[in-house]
Amino acid sequence: AATATRAACRAFGRRALSAATSPVPETMSYLRDLRSGSEVYLVGTAHISRKSADEVRSVIRSVKPDVVFVELCRARAEAMRAARSGARDDPAGALPEPLRQLLRSLGAPGDLGEKLLGAGLKAVYQLLRQFHGLDPGLEFKVAMDECDASGARLVLGDRDQDATIRALRDAIDLADVLKLLAGGGAADPAALDPELAALFQNADWRDPARAVETLKTRKATAAMAAAMRAQFPKVARAMLDQRDDVMTERLLEAARERGEKKIVAVVGMAHMDGIEKRWGDAQGDGLGVT
Repeated sequence: AATATRAACRAFGRRALSAATSPVPETMSYLRDLRSGSEVYLVGTAHISRKSADEVRSVIRSVKPDVVFVELCRARAEAMRAARSGARDDPAGALPEPLRQLLRSLGAPGDLGEKLLGAGLKAVYQLLRQFHGLDPGLEFKVAMDECDASGARLVLGDRDQDATIRALRDAIDLADVLKLLAGGGAADPAALDPELAALFQNADWRDPARAVETLKTRKATAAMAAAMRAQFPKVARAMLDQRDDVMTERLLEAARERGEKKIVAVVGMAHMDGIEKRWGDAQGDGLGVT
């Protein structure tokens, strides 16, 4: 009976995906809540991919959801809206406040923190946005804009950024930060299967837009997550596992509130495996995931 139910769910999911948008992104999966009948179109993104933003726009316009769920907390959403409207003008080179909080919690002096991360991360952000046409977080901005335009309800599904900063503070020390800056945490091509190793080797970061799209696959994302788990297991729990718990719980709440509905959920691709697993566990016997 369970096998038949699983096959029926998969067939239903394939039909729903085919009807929802054409072509269906490889980075998208279909979830169904067996209790409420609600459908979730889970879109996995790369945060500096214009193609991801285009996919989000296409899926929302095709599905016409009742709810748009995004991997943002209230503080991050408000900051994103303020930056988009021009209401907030951060000084050039300023380090984002969450990173300042993390550095202070690790005991790094303010000036040192700016030198360690400010020059690096902020410069990368500005380089991607200004010179390569990439806008980090653009898919979330697009999701909120499309939600506003369609009249759907917005659900902010991520854990509060302060809670994530506290979790990171408990998970890492300054030596880990330096290790990350020195290149730790990257996937080792020698440890990958040949097909995936070739994918990493062919990513040309002289063209960041193309490199991002080359690596924007479920297999590549899983390999990078595995590398993080191997080198920084506590960081992986704080940044992936704990947030997957929170987002799945909030996604289920949205699905089960006020009857059957359609939901488009926009999350970083690194969270897709965790959300799908937890969703299947909540449905029982791994059901409800296509």
